[in-house]
Amino acid sequence: MPFRINKVILGSGVVALALIAAVTARRAISQPGERTVVGPQADGSVLLNSGWTIRPAGRQLALDTFPMSSVLAPGGKHMLVLNQGYNPPSISVIEVKTEKEIQRVPVSDAWLGLVMTRDGKTVYVGGGARASVYEFNFSDGKLSPARTFEVVPAADRTHRDFIGGLAFSPDDRLLYVADLFHDRVLVINPQSGRVIEKYKTGRRPYRILFHPDGKSYFVTSWADGTLYQHDASNGGLLNSVRLGAHTSDMIWAGPLPAAKADEPGEAVAESPYIARIFVAASNTNRVYSVGITNNREMRMIEAINVAMTPAQPLGMTPSALATDGERKRLFVVCSDANALAIADIAETHTRVLGFIPTAWYPTGVQVLSDNRTVVFNGRGPRSFPNPNFRDPTKQVDPIHKGSPNPGYVGRLQTGSASILDPLSEEDIERHTRTVFENTPYRDRLLYDLAVPAGNPIPAKPGDPSPIQHVVYIIKENRTYDQVLGDLGKGNSDPSLCLFPEKVTPNHHKLAREFVLLDNFYVNSDVSADGHNWSTAAIAPDYVQKMWPNSYGGRRKHYDYEGGEPAALPPSGFIWTQVAAAGLTLRNYGYYADLHPRGEVAAGGDHVRSVRDPVLSQHTDRKYRGYDLEHPDVERAKAFIADLDRMKAAGEMPRFTILRIGNDHTYGTSPGKIAPLSQVADNDLALGMIVEACSRSPFWAKMAIFVLEDDAQNGADHVDSHRSPAFVLSPYTRRGIVDSTMYNTTSMLRTMELILGLRPMTHFDAAATPMWNAFAEQPKLEPYTAEQARIPLDTRNPTNSATAARSLAMDFEEADMIDDDELNEILWLAIRGGEPPAPVRSYFSR
Repeated sequence: MPFRINKVILGSGVVALALIAAVTARRAISQPGERTVVGPQADGSVLLNSGWTIRPAGRQLALDTFPMSSVLAPGGKHMLVLNQGYNPPSISVIEVKTEKEIQRVPVSDAWLGLVMTRDGKTVYVGGGARASVYEFNFSDGKLSPARTFEVVPAADRTHRDFIGGLAFSPDDRLLYVADLFHDRVLVINPQSGRVIEKYKTGRRPYRILFHPDGKSYFVTSWADGTLYQHDASNGGLLNSVRLGAHTSDMIWAGPLPAAKADEPGEAVAESPYIARIFVAASNTNRVYSVGITNNREMRMIEAINVAMTPAQPLGMTPSALATDGERKRLFVVCSDANALAIADIAETHTRVLGFIPTAWYPTGVQVLSDNRTVVFNGRGPRSFPNPNFRDPTKQVDPIHKGSPNPGYVGRLQTGSASILDPLSEEDIERHTRTVFENTPYRDRLLYDLAVPAGNPIPAKPGDPSPIQHVVYIIKENRTYDQVLGDLGKGNSDPSLCLFPEKVTPNHHKLAREFVLLDNFYVNSDVSADGHNWSTAAIAPDYVQKMWPNSYGGRRKHYDYEGGEPAALPPSGFIWTQVAAAGLTLRNYGYYADLHPRGEVAAGGDHVRSVRDPVLSQHTDRKYRGYDLEHPDVERAKAFIADLDRMKAAGEMPRFTILRIGNDHTYGTSPGKIAPLSQVADNDLALGMIVEACSRSPFWAKMAIFVLEDDAQNGADHVDSHRSPAFVLSPYTRRGIVDSTMYNTTSMLRTMELILGLRPMTHFDAAATPMWNAFAEQPKLEPYTAEQARIPLDTRNPTNSATAARSLAMDFEEADMIDDDELNEILWLAIRGGEPPAPVRSYFSR
């Protein structure tokens, strides 16, 4: 029986169902509690913090951070690749024959846009937050900077001035430019370098593609999920077709293949479409085929499911496309599956052939003239430990030799290119087997998690649980070793501990009295993607592609937690699912816009508005959201006051979400609460909340889940994503060390099972539920909070060695600062040492 993907036979059908069953069986043998650590494995694969494994096919070429765009020079001797991640942007020049990088040229800023004139002599780059287009000369494999076309003068720029995708008119006369946040396309005359037209289009224009006749152009809208067609002469809207969420890349595929008769002699209707455009919709598992008629009409004619099984939840993130030279195969980059899907488009109906394993988070693909395939991987070959991030005086990491202070996650994960020889159908079948081995997702996980009978965590959504109240607490930016490195048990390194038991007595006591999770990883890199992973089980492509620019100090804006339409995740948030299921919920601090400090509305409300319509009606407005000036202890008091109201009413919501984030700290900003005091404040608040819950009448049916949204602000000897996490319940297996490999989506999946919710993406669907941390019988003893052992009101001096550096940072949002620098400041302030040469502040570039 042939193995099928999406009801499409893979190649000659050599891949058997028995193979998939065997892979599933091997995964089922692994028992919770085994220490499977993120990083390189004995079989040569790499286990990621997401729970996915990578075994990239082909030869691997190292690049800089987050390569995303590429262009082939005429003649095919060279390929240019745009690196646009956390490190300063650059263009890599690759010699195609030798598969080597022969030059790397810096760019002030860059994002997505990369085009070359037909003669191959001139290159243009979309300048991102510099609101410019950069021109380069290219000759004999050498790239050199030429002119800069300023779209907005530096003095007038805001965070909304951001240039992305580029396209030339077919005659090379005019350059069409995506002005991302003004929702328009600009037309630049390359001779003068001036903007000559400004045309409105859909929200967040991503890719621009010209009709070959030059009379019209197409634009994908990242926020509208729509393909627009505009008149090239005046920008007027000709047509639009709604496809799927986050329409991103697109490619012109030429005429449709002629339809074939089902029976000999049967008449075949002539197609009304002269060409197809394939469009990727990143917040779906689909690529759409859009037919184009002679009279400029557009219609969606095919939705191609690139999921690995028909039942697979959202999460493939198809984000970039290419075809081979004959336009017989379509190549689809599936970013969140670490895979490249390949489809046969030689017939009227598309047939998915299979998948190729890539490195981490592929972002682009090129098919060379000799049919070699090049896949660009945004995050490269693996995740890394970062023990040398502890000390800024240690400038060289043993893995990233020569890199200055490389322990920050934004620098550690450099990109790569995977280069594959021409692929036969047999090759694709073989690689498909590897992709299935790499993914932990299986359809059976939707309805059977193999949880032992009697465990309070249900084996499938809808099964009963004695736990009725879920409390979810999200904190800010700490690694496991930073907080629990001195615990004295588990996989801990005391030399990396910045906030020991004297500062965090409740974290330590909770880890000892309940269960120590010493192999827990956040799925995220930073707070931008961290709050999405923590609440939506994925970071959408907008967040993944934009945060490196923000955190690299170029686009000085944080719009990753509500309010930005292109940042919405595929299936909403966990509270969206709770509300849709008809369950009660309560929000403390999430997506809250606050009244200015010192101003409180009538009734004591701190919250002015909430950036999510579901949360808005369930928010405690007396609970102040993210604001480092406001003590977490005061937040705990507000929650406890609301809990007292619930006790009087005899009802508590099924789902409660709280944000306590002062463990982020103000660094050494003069006059602000000192780092140790802020972390101690956060620790006491956590203890107070747990104590109040454990002494309430709801405790017998409660579970509290606690994690950090990310782990970017510290060192860890296992992996830069390992982080403290807690499961606190009468049903917790008290006093044990649970070394099961868990992550953010494991916690979400466990809460979903308790609440009877289906998973939001394939990440939480595939994640290991945390049932091994739970016992069959409850122990109802309440928790007694430890009082602070250091003062909570100690303030930073005005003249410390790092005061000026901290003062230059913007702490208004979770990560509007350079977290790389903040970690260094914290190390110096707490552990001492002489700093190296000054590094940049967030706004100094």
